[in-house]
Amino acid sequence: MNGTLNKHLSETDRTATERINRIVKAMAEQDNTNEQLKETNQLSWVGLMNNYKHFAEEIVYNEIIFS
Repeated sequence: MNGTLNKHLSETDRTATERINRIVKAMAEQDNTNEQLKETNQLSWVGLMNNYKHFAEEIVYNEIIFS
């Protein structure tokens, strides 16, 4: 009612996006998914990155969005 909803949603979106990016990066580093794999087997790299993003989104949904 006091005009803070958009500010809150924007901040939540920014926080969630940053957290997703950090988690994806950490998962890729842990599994040694790097540019070399991207160059040699693009389909495998895309599949792994999509999986990392999906898992990261589920984590963030539970930590930030639905809490």
